[in-house]
Amino acid sequence: MMSRLLPCLVLLAVIGVATAEAQVPGYNSKQFRIEQIDEGHWRFTGQVELENEEIKGQKFYANVVDLFTADNRVEASGNVVYETATARIAAERAVFFTRAGTGTFYNASGLASLGERADKSMFGALEPDVYFYGEVLEKVGEDRYKIAKGGFTTCVQPTPRWELVTGSASINVGDYAILRNAVMRVKDVPIFYLPIMYYPIQDDDRATGFLLPTYGRSNIQGQSVSNAFFWAISRSQDLTVMHDWFTATGQGYGTEYRWVRSATNIGNLRAYRLQQKAANVNGFDLPESRSLLLNGSVTQDLPLRLKGRARIDYSSNITANQLYSQDVFNATNGLSSWNGNISGSWQFLNTSLTAQRTQQFFSATSSRINGSLPSLTAGVSNRRIGSLPIYFALQSEASRPLYIERNGDDELDRSMGRFDVTPTLRMPISGLTFININLNAAYRTTWYSQSLDEDGDQVDVDYTRRYADLRAEVLGPVFSRVYTPNNFLADRLKHVIEPSFMVQRITAIDGEGKVATLGSSYDRVVGGVTRITYGLTNRILVRKAPKEASASPLASAPRDLLTASISQSYYTDQRASQFDSAYQSSYIDAGGGRPPSNYSPVSLNVRSQLSTQVGATYRMEYD
Repeated sequence: MMSRLLPCLVLLAVIGVATAEAQVPGYNSKQFRIEQIDEGHWRFTGQVELENEEIKGQKFYANVVDLFTADNRVEASGNVVYETATARIAAERAVFFTRAGTGTFYNASGLASLGERADKSMFGALEPDVYFYGEVLEKVGEDRYKIAKGGFTTCVQPTPRWELVTGSASINVGDYAILRNAVMRVKDVPIFYLPIMYYPIQDDDRATGFLLPTYGRSNIQGQSVSNAFFWAISRSQDLTVMHDWFTATGQGYGTEYRWVRSATNIGNLRAYRLQQKAANVNGFDLPESRSLLLNGSVTQDLPLRLKGRARIDYSSNITANQLYSQDVFNATNGLSSWNGNISGSWQFLNTSLTAQRTQQFFSATSSRINGSLPSLTAGVSNRRIGSLPIYFALQSEASRPLYIERNGDDELDRSMGRFDVTPTLRMPISGLTFININLNAAYRTTWYSQSLDEDGDQVDVDYTRRYADLRAEVLGPVFSRVYTPNNFLADRLKHVIEPSFMVQRITAIDGEGKVATLGSSYDRVVGGVTRITYGLTNRILVRKAPKEASASPLASAPRDLLTASISQSYYTDQRASQFDSAYQSSYIDAGGGRPPSNYSPVSLNVRSQLSTQVGATYRMEYD
């Protein structure tokens, strides 16, 4: 029996090889069987793989393929797969014209890749693809498809998070999709219906059109529907117009404009108008009101080597802003502020002009306004005086600090004018590497347009304060040691111990109690006092060579793995301990504060840079 089967098997194998090698002129094919039905009509059966020699990168796979060479038409059935470099379509049956690259697929599904045309960061770890399916799928051009009774999605997970199901659709891959009788489904749950819809799928993720509407429900606002129109003006600027409708409280509308001219010329501005109607929601009365919300920031290069910056977070009704905000920060934010700054630097001269206003709300009717309108600072950086080992610097400021308290209809304005100038001389007297000694001498003059009288009331009488600030600073001797652990943390490790010591003397101030500090203690100075500060700093620096040879040189620079410093000050006048800006707990507030003492709190500061991306700081003051 075996001897009779063996010749048959050999004959079948020879026939199979022979038929597999038979070719149709102009086509490469791999199949089990080929036959010529008529002139120009060939039939392939088996596991067919067909490719037009003139059109590379276009292949057909099927169980049965009829090829009509006269018009380059392919009629395929049974596990049909059409494949190109950027698309793949599977279907039960297909009629396709290989030269034109068009055809019709029945009960089909497809996947088209945006490839390098898309921003892959928008798709996470997945390739940027468009998945579509339908009872009838037509390929009408390069990357152009029509779908009947199907859908599409750009979420190509096994179970898509969302998809659009449609009666008919036209898809231009990398540009747009137009859907008719479309239903938006999230995890197979229908969300909303649209009779016609334009959906952008551009390769640059920017397209002009209406954004998907959003629906919400709130105990205060009732049901809400939000719509927006996005205008992609150019690659560097766009505009969004938005409208919100709240069934219980009214409506709001606004716009947002964004632009990027360069890395240093960038900005965004947003304006929103809320029209709230009188309503009673859950027993809470909301009055009729109109409010305006402005947000944005601008950074702009200016002529003469100047740079401008501005930011605004303004709300005409802070209660409405909190009530309608959808994020925790704005819902709890009690500040309304704006500021602008123009600064420049030329060799050793630097200047800055600032205007800022911050209103802090304690309730709907109680607030405090701080800031400066305006503040002009100018300074001269350290300049060596001839060949002497002495350096000169100068800082000056002209400003009008704001301090306004509002409580209902009552307002208390304590704002005033202020001018300050401070020349400084510095002389280093040690050239040793392990110890630094510096002597500093400054003379500060400050003019105030208002002052305090004998009863502590602020009056329109100007006052000029003058005093000298003399100090000697010693850093060291510094002790250090280098280790080579060569582990995952560092190749080299350096431990540095830095003791520090400073003696400061502030001369007596004539009439120091006349200074109006505007509700804070930042400008309060106690004269006729000597301050001695002592401390110790431990630093651990590490260096780890990067694994990649092409890494930036900064990747192998030394890093402060751990820095811990402890310090304390001694004052000859106990009052000075209440106004030392080096200690956060020194200041006296409205509710009382630290009692006078010859010693400051003990300050502990710890900073750790675990990696170039992760760091932590810790500060503690112990009295």
